[in-house]
Order: sequence, then C-alpha cells, then structure tokens
Amino acid sequence: MCAGWGIPFHRTPLIICALLAFAYSSSVYADDQTAEMRALIKAQSDKLDEQAKVLADQARLIREQSEFLERQRQALKGIIPASIQPQESASGGSLPEVMETINLSTGTKPQEGEDAYGTKKEKFKDTPLKVFWGKDGRLMFKSEDRNFIAHIGGFFQLDASFYSVSDSVQQLLPDRGLLAGSDMRRARLRSDGVCWNVVEWVMEIDFSRASDTTKDIISDPVPNVYINNMYIGLIDLPVFGNVRVGHIKEDLSFYNASSGRNIPFMERPNVWDAIEDPYIFDNGIMMSRTYLDDLLYVSLGLFMTNTRTGAFAVSPGAPLAFDVRVCYMPIYDEEDQHWMNIGATGSVRANPYERGTELPVGQTTVAPLVRAGISSQVPNIINTRPFYTREGTQLYTLCYNHSWGPFSMGAQYDGQFFNQSYVGGLPRSDGSLPDKVKPVGDLYFDGGAIEFLCFLTRGDHRTINKNFPCYGQVIPAENFSFARSGASGESAHGMGAWEVGVKYDLVRAQLEVPGAPVVQRGGYLNAITLGLNWYLNPNASVMANYIYTTGFFGTQKADGANQAPADGAFHSFGTRFQFTF
Repeated sequence: MCAGWGIPFHRTPLIICALLAFAYSSSVYADDQTAEMRALIKAQSDKLDEQAKVLADQARLIREQSEFLERQRQALKGIIPASIQPQESASGGSLPEVMETINLSTGTKPQEGEDAYGTKKEKFKDTPLKVFWGKDGRLMFKSEDRNFIAHIGGFFQLDASFYSVSDSVQQLLPDRGLLAGSDMRRARLRSDGVCWNVVEWVMEIDFSRASDTTKDIISDPVPNVYINNMYIGLIDLPVFGNVRVGHIKEDLSFYNASSGRNIPFMERPNVWDAIEDPYIFDNGIMMSRTYLDDLLYVSLGLFMTNTRTGAFAVSPGAPLAFDVRVCYMPIYDEEDQHWMNIGATGSVRANPYERGTELPVGQTTVAPLVRAGISSQVPNIINTRPFYTREGTQLYTLCYNHSWGPFSMGAQYDGQFFNQSYVGGLPRSDGSLPDKVKPVGDLYFDGGAIEFLCFLTRGDHRTINKNFPCYGQVIPAENFSFARSGASGESAHGMGAWEVGVKYDLVRAQLEVPGAPVVQRGGYLNAITLGLNWYLNPNASVMANYIYTTGFFGTQKADGANQAPADGAFHSFGTRFQFTF
C-alpha cells in the first residue's frame, strides 16, 4: 500500500487512468464554452453596428429637416410685412409661430376667428349628450357641460264620470243634461328645456279633442288640436329675471300656475272655472323674478285676450290685458317638508270681441267638477250668457297655501268686475238704447275654495315650485311594487303614496235683466268634494272623487228658450287614470 493513502498498490494504475480521463473531458468542455461565448459576442457586436447605422441615418434626416425649415423661415421673412413679423427668440423663432400671425394666402394678418389660411376657426364643437330617466319619471337629455338640458314627454288622463241627478235638475240644463261616460280629459305632448344656459323653450300641444268631429268649424272655431304652452324665453337676466314670449299660461293664481297633472283633485275649483279659465293661455310677454333667496316672487304680463286655444285672434281694437302677481313665502324648510305661500294677483283687461256682432263681450260659465264626453256634451251648470261692456273687466285673486309634512291646505278667493254692462248689445254713440238692449249695471262675480289634504303613507308630502309658485310633482317615497327586483331577486314590496282630501267650493255669478218680469241669469253653487289619490310612482296615478253639488242653476235651452234658474242638487263620482312621462 502507498504510505498514508491506504490504497492497494495493485489499483494505483486504474486510479491514475481515471484522473487523466477526467482532466481531458474537462478541457474539452471548457473549449466548447469558449467557442459559444465568442459567437454570442460577435452577434451582439453586429447588432450594435446595425443600430449605429440607423441612428446615423436618423441624425441625417433631422439635420436635413432642420435645414429645410430654416430655408422656409428665411423665405417667409421676405414676404411678411415687418409690422407683423414675430419677435425671434434666442433660438431664432419657429415656423408655427410665424404661421399663427399671418394669412399665408394674402400675406396679411388674419382676421379674428380665422386660421393662417383664412378659414374660419370652429368656435363650437359637438358636445356628448347623456340620456337618462330622471327620478321624477321624465325622459331627460343633458350635455356633459350642462349647457343643454331638454325633456321630451307628455301626459294623458282618462276620466270616467257618473251622476245621480233628478229630472227636475236635468231640465234646468241644456240638451240632455248630465250624462255618465268617459273621455280623454287631457292628452298632451311636450318638449321643454334650456340651451346655452340662457334660452329656454316650451312646446306643448293637446290632442284630447282630436276625435271630436261634432263641431261646426265655422260657428265653433275652437280647434280640435290646440296649443297650450308654446314660448321662448331668456332666463336669469339682470334686472328683468326671466322673460317669456309666446303662447303663455297667464300667472293669475296658485291653481292657475299649477299644471293639470299636479293638481290634487280632478278639477280646479269652480271659481277658477268661472273667472280664470277663459284666460288660462294667451299670446303675450311675461317677466318674472324672485328676491330674498327666492322667497319673494313678482311677475308682470302683457297679453292679447281671446287667444286661449287657437293662439291667434284679430279684432277691431286689439284687446289687451295686464297682469301682476306677487307671492311671498314666510316659511320654506325643505328638510322639514314645511312651506307657506301667500299670493295676490290683479288683472286689468279689455273684453274680447264677439264673432258676428264685433262687440266687446263677457260671459261666465261653470262646468261640473266631474266631466264626461266631448266638449259639446259637458253642460254648464251656471251660464250668464253674453253681456256687453266697453269698460273692460278687472279681476283679482288671493291665495294661501301651506304644507307641513304629510298635511297641506289651500284657500283661494277670486273676484271680477264688469262695469256698465248691458244685455242684447250696447248703447248707440248718442247714449240711446236700441231695441232689446237693456242695462244690467255694474256686475261683480266672486267665489272661493278651501281644501285640506293628508298623505297616509310615511315620508310623502306636497312640494312647491319656488321660482313659479304652484304645486310641484308628487314623487312617492316608496314606489308601488309587489314583485322581486331583477338584480338581486329580493322582495321589493311597496305601497306607493296614498292621499286623502276634502274641498269646499262656492261660486256666485248672477245678474238680473230688468223687465216685466225680471229675468235672472247665471246662478250660484256650493260643492263638497271628497278625494282619494294613489300615486303608484312618479309616472302613474289614480284618482277618485265624490262631489255633492247644490245651488241655483239655470241656462238657455238648445232651442233658444230662456230657462229661469231654480234650486237643485246632484251627486257625481269620477275616476282618473293618469300617466306622465
């Protein structure tokens, strides 16, 4: 054995041979690695050479472009007047700076709004529009910059009416009197909005009479499809506030200002029907403005009378009307759902001219608070028939409306004067009276209404429009539903908003025609209304009204015979199904 190794001597040659083989294989492997490394380095070197060539080409192109731009700049200096040459910067200026200051077609300074080639620059760009269904159930369009806000929609009301009336009362009314039936009370399409934050518009047309084919267009010129609101206006002007021009709803009272889709009973008060209804819409101009953080409201209006439905009228004297309305809100707390509005309106107006006689005429009519059928089938329970005066008419209204949580109330009084009135015509220029013309003196018609309302469902209340005092839309705190929601599958039961109300109406519109015997025209009435309203959601609602009416009724029969007024009473019941969008 070899000393110190402990290896048998006879195995030593084998070990030496193994060591020599290992050394040889290691040397061969090292040579292979060196060769691969050399090849990799050579490939990287070739790529760097190619990139260097590309960079050199790009540097050459940049140098050529810079030289070209410098030649262009020097050439432009030769044709640009010195007065409009730009001041060169430390870098010598640039072509874009020069092009912004001249018209390249003429060599002169471009006009305001033109680019370097004399083309008008685009001032306005298309604005993306957002379309959405608002929380009030209306289809709305709004631009991202809020310069454009628009609504396209409308509403319709389907009424059904029933009466319990004696034969004696039916004989006091024209034609066949009060008849049960149904009708489309209102069917309106509407577009409204604001553009450029300055201009507002409203276009509203009623189609509810579109199927009324019984009228004689010559003797009864009220159109079957007629205009309600249709105007253009400017908003938030200094001093003037809002200015509207067109076919406008006259600002006569809280109820007159309120839309027919937002009133709490099927019809407005009887006194509104007697005094304000003939003037609800007219051609004219109106200015309105609020003060004291929108708590004080003032409006002024100048209108042409006798343009209620047709939005057109001609007459010998162009009768005009001037309106003033002032409202004050001593209480307005939106968080506590508490508000109070007190308002007064005065109107001085000429009477419209009667077709055929061309005389200034007045007439007061009152229809029942539940109505069925086309316009010619709804009898007037009070009708003074035509009377004439050259003194015009003056009317005023006083309104009080108060809401606190689920409770609300409203009260209204209207009065109207007709001075030096006559029936059968007017005196001659010398003051003498033609045959059948009789004086009836100074006439004063008036009346009022008071109502109390209460929501039965939690969180529901009546709102007010501060900028145009009137009833706002009822939006239920909880929509009616009995199905499962589509997204989560959870139960989504809801009752909607339920409201009860009671209203008292009074109207006095009566005159006496001298003679033997004295003939009475018109009459008076009292009415009690009980109402139940169900607002399923902001779009759909159902109404039910019961009315007991008493009074002194009478009108002219269809054959022209005079019917003296007499005491009477009747019951009526009506329902309404309404959809707003």
